[in-house]
Amino acid sequence: MSLQDLIAPRLPPAPPKPDDDIRALIDNAGLGDFSYRNIHQQERLAADLERWPLLRELAASSAETDA
Repeated sequence: MSLQDLIAPRLPPAPPKPDDDIRALIDNAGLGDFSYRNIHQQERLAADLERWPLLRELAASSAETDA
């Protein structure tokens, strides 16, 4: 598993939550294949990986075992 997979995992789409306005707009517009990425979530994960060395180490070791 790469660091990119941890930041933006390739999981099957979950049904939209009531508070997920972007996903609801995408679904209503019929853009089911639209690749939306939550930039705030990606930045928060990058900051967490920087702040917590053990988390970064675990992510790296997980990437090595998945390769």
